[in-house]
Amino acid sequence: MGHVRFAQYRTGEPYIVMDDVSYRYPGAKCYALEGLNLTISKGEFVAILGEHGTGKSTFCQLLNGVIPNFQGGQMEGSVIVAGLNTQEVSVAELAQKVGIVLQDPEAQLFTTKVISEVAFGPENLCIEADEILERVRWALQVVRLTGFEERSPTSLSGGQKQRLAIAAALAMRPEVLVLDEATSQLDPVGTSEVLSVVRKLNQEYDVTIFMATHKSEEVAQFADRVLILHQGRLIAQGTPQEVFEREGLLRRAGIRPPQVSQLAIYLKERSLHLSEFPITTEQARRGIEQLLNSLPDMWRETRFFCRPNQASDCSLDVLECQTTLYQAKNLVSDIKVENLTYIYQPYGVVALEDVSFEVGKGEFVAIIGQNGAGKTTLLKNIVGLLKPTRGRMLVEGFDTRQTTVAELSRRVGLILQNPDQQLFSQTVEEEIAFGPRNLNLPDPEVVRRVEEAIAMLGLERFRQEFPLALAIGDRVRVVIASVLAMEPHIILLDEPTMGQDYRGHHQIMGIAKRLHQEGHTIVIATHHVDLVAEYAQRVIVLRKGKILLDDTPAAVFSQPEVLLRTHVAPPQITQLAQALPAYLGLPRNVLTVVELGEAVIGKLVNSVHHN
Repeated sequence: MGHVRFAQYRTGEPYIVMDDVSYRYPGAKCYALEGLNLTISKGEFVAILGEHGTGKSTFCQLLNGVIPNFQGGQMEGSVIVAGLNTQEVSVAELAQKVGIVLQDPEAQLFTTKVISEVAFGPENLCIEADEILERVRWALQVVRLTGFEERSPTSLSGGQKQRLAIAAALAMRPEVLVLDEATSQLDPVGTSEVLSVVRKLNQEYDVTIFMATHKSEEVAQFADRVLILHQGRLIAQGTPQEVFEREGLLRRAGIRPPQVSQLAIYLKERSLHLSEFPITTEQARRGIEQLLNSLPDMWRETRFFCRPNQASDCSLDVLECQTTLYQAKNLVSDIKVENLTYIYQPYGVVALEDVSFEVGKGEFVAIIGQNGAGKTTLLKNIVGLLKPTRGRMLVEGFDTRQTTVAELSRRVGLILQNPDQQLFSQTVEEEIAFGPRNLNLPDPEVVRRVEEAIAMLGLERFRQEFPLALAIGDRVRVVIASVLAMEPHIILLDEPTMGQDYRGHHQIMGIAKRLHQEGHTIVIATHHVDLVAEYAQRVIVLRKGKILLDDTPAAVFSQPEVLLRTHVAPPQITQLAQALPAYLGLPRNVLTVVELGEAVIGKLVNSVHHN
């Protein structure tokens, strides 16, 4: 890391102190945060979990003084960071101690080159040129953007922009690093890589880390302490082990524990107890191995209910999924991609190269791959926003090079990963009505479509709100509603769960599932492999603009070594199944917690019957 310089403090020394803090936004009737009392020691790694809209971003902005200094509003109590009262010093002064990375990277990027973006902060600290260059090189290496120095930030993918925002914060060498959903757009391996570096800074240089996130697996792996925020109040805190074991509390707060913890809960509900409550894959592996090796003594001490053939049912589910996929390939194609290559100019970046595949009418396809693999570029080619450099893109038989975007919008709708690029009306209701009105539909039909879309996305209370003033998760839902109001047959979703909490993830994916069941063709690009495993019929894996894999979720996730080449990892529950010893005889291609839980139960039942 070179000549890294951080101020040194004794670990354990109180560094951030919140004393009875409450905050209300300008014009708001209710407090966004209320009655916060908290002390964070120098060098702690603290994660905060909570539902969408519960105040996590507000909490983060208290730490760097943006609230209340820029936002205004009413604040009570005090926030002390490194001995500085955030209400008595400027944001610029606090910025020398507190670095923050927002969930929307475009809100932080403003220069014309990647190298300039990372160097901007250190330059404003009047640091010597050699050290600035060293910091820039190191930060870009950390986030896997080496070689992108001369690129414009606007030419990067969403995930690459997020990496750039993280690099810019790291180059400042902050004493406190605040991550507000800062890994929400990163590929799975990229998330672990970045957080591993953040953890190294935390452990070796006493950098205090405060991370707001929905990614419970990462919290379990990296955090020292977990805070639970619910309706603006801190309702619990403790080690990851202590917090994730509180099943009732997590359910009330709308928080999903790690999949291995969900497995332990699932087994516990059937009177099967692991030796320790797991929050990591290794802990769960040990626990299941011990459980199955405890037969037949365990059987004499416990009773549980299950379907004896459930374990075999799991493998049948996989077979049915594969049959569905292969049958779908023989149907009429909604999307046909023929040797498609797309090159971004003026940089000559080859985003897609000689890509060919078909999507059958009524399929549910997920596209996964590393940041910059070409997922968004592919979706934009399908909807006609981009035209192939070479090759052809056919949508319901129409060549996108010869068809206008307006004509294609009647057949295919796209939800972009940045909702702000699709919002422009004054109210949510007007936003959703815009598309149908431009189809020259009669007013009663427009009203019907708007009302159905609002109800489906749960936007009733926002219908007269200004869309761009909503939280990012609500903005995503407005965009989805706007697309659904056009009633296209093909629906493309580009990272639709960005900024959403656990309930939001499944609400959006549930809508996609419902539309699929009604006959729509669904194509989703995402990094959430657990959602892919649960909802998709087929997975296309991209790596550097080329197709690496194209198969069922079970087949794709059974190849972790291949997936690693595009910085994707299988769902945690699948990783656990693959890590279990072969002699236990459990399936290795499970996709969900229920599948593995029932396989364990089935193994116990079969063992008892044989004994």
